[in-house]
Amino acid sequence: MARILILLAVVLGVFWWLRARAEARLAEQRARQARNAGQRPAAGPAGDAAEPMVQCAHCGVHLPQGEAIAWRGLHYCRRSHLPDESRAEGANGNGSGGARP
Repeated sequence: MARILILLAVVLGVFWWLRARAEARLAEQRARQARNAGQRPAAGPAGDAAEPMVQCAHCGVHLPQGEAIAWRGLHYCRRSHLPDESRAEGANGNGSGGARP
């Protein structure tokens, strides 16, 4: 029984040590970010790379506007979600005419 208690104490001690070490690293990283914040203006959590999100008109999934397919004022997440008439136009050469995945 004493062996189990000693083993449990060792495991808990290692766990406590790892947790304290992770918290120290996090505090160091925050301090480093605070020092760097004085060198450049803070742009928020997403930085300058934030772009508006749009919703697929077919399935409703949200995705960045840069990744969406815009067609007739609506946004789609993939070519297969485009209305049938848009795919027919592309096949006849009236649309983009490019290869479709």
